[in-house]
Amino acid sequence: MKIVKTIFKIFLGFLAMILIFIGLFFGHMIFTLMSSGMLFWDSEDVIYENWNIRLPQNGEEIYYTDSGASFHGDGERYSVYEYENKETINSAFDWKNKKDEDMEREIKEVLERLKEQDVKISEEYKIDFNKKYEYIRKAKDDNSELYLIYIIEENKIYVIEDIY
Repeated sequence: MKIVKTIFKIFLGFLAMILIFIGLFFGHMIFTLMSSGMLFWDSEDVIYENWNIRLPQNGEEIYYTDSGASFHGDGERYSVYEYENKETINSAFDWKNKKDEDMEREIKEVLERLKEQDVKISEEYKIDFNKKYEYIRKAKDDNSELYLIYIIEENKIYVIEDIY
């Protein structure tokens, strides 16, 4: 009977160690997925987590593509949101409305990097900088950039993320 109790204690200790190991492993995996933005329900949540910016409500994401999964969540992301109400978009941010050719060039470079990775963006979802637009640009210390381009006549917001 004493041998059975000893074996049972050893078994419980071994089982406890296995459960702790499994808990640490899955805890680390969940943390990694959350920090990379891969455990969120939609792109808007990822944008909020990465940039602390909430897109206007009642928009519909009509297009999304990215450079693919990466361990650290870096890369390029491109999405297009469509809205029914212009006022929703206008009141969401303090948009800049001056044409910015440097920013346009930077966005084209991000899109070119996507193209180099065999990510093709359909013509109907490409930004037309010949149309009147307003924008927001946000940068991080690691040189990551976020561009929100609001094409006024389309009621669309184009979201370009360049994450390092």
